[in-house]
Amino acid sequence: MTRSQQSSEWKRQLMDVVDDDFDVKDQVLQKLHERKKQREAISVKKRIGLIVAATLVLGGTTAFAAMKVYELKNDQGEAVVRISKTNEPDLDFSGDRNGIMNQIRETLQPGARVAVYIAGPDNPDKNVGFMEIPLMVAEQSELQKKVGSFFEIPQELVGGYEFVEGHINHQLNQDAAAFFDEVVKEAERDNKKVLVRDLPYNPKLQYLYLTYKASKGEVSVNLTNFENMKWISDEANSNETVEKVTVQKKEALYRVRKLNDSESKSVQVYQDDKKRLIEVRTMEPDITKEDLLKIAEKL
Repeated sequence: MTRSQQSSEWKRQLMDVVDDDFDVKDQVLQKLHERKKQREAISVKKRIGLIVAATLVLGGTTAFAAMKVYELKNDQGEAVVRISKTNEPDLDFSGDRNGIMNQIRETLQPGARVAVYIAGPDNPDKNVGFMEIPLMVAEQSELQKKVGSFFEIPQELVGGYEFVEGHINHQLNQDAAAFFDEVVKEAERDNKKVLVRDLPYNPKLQYLYLTYKASKGEVSVNLTNFENMKWISDEANSNETVEKVTVQKKEALYRVRKLNDSESKSVQVYQDDKKRLIEVRTMEPDITKEDLLKIAEKL
């Protein structure tokens, strides 16, 4: 795996093309069922500047067979992160929709935010995807101005990891469901198989992605804003490792994912007082579980 592939893997949760489920209800954006196998399929494709490609679903969820569920809970005892280990078979995501989404993505400039509707037999529920192309920022001080008080971006992490670059993904507007309905209606009225429309701008931060580097390699620090989010769920195959650990005197999750000839290691901890989920991730073989725990402890 090349360096560009390694540095891009941490963007994996933003590289879901057609299978993330979102439900916009009561002004709450709920992120559901991020498909691991789809992320893996995309992670080995041509690297592109993708921030978000997901699907808005107005009702219903995807059923799956869970073997065991690992949860992180907030101070009220509510689950904010669920990782379900499953025996679900590998899924094939090599369809026309993937190819069309990739073609659209390659035409967009950094900072672009669009909704994409692709009609066809593989989209019977008339789901609408959306994506935001990253505007990478190499100066910590410049990115800090954009992030504001949500998170104080360290110039250096424990272990000597220096800030390299970062970017922001913004929230959807609260009326996104209605906007997506209009996109579908327009496509059907004009008999268009593919329709791309600019998303209304929203300055609020949803995700923050930071890259750091030291002699051992790269580490990413990913933050999710839970101000308007209830919970996140994900699936882990039976050959993956998921275990409970302790970070900042609270329960956290450590996970090892198998990605072709490499593996991704990550630690997740939820900070209830800040309403944010922190994930420290790496694909470097020389960076250990203990290294990730030490970094997460000080964030």
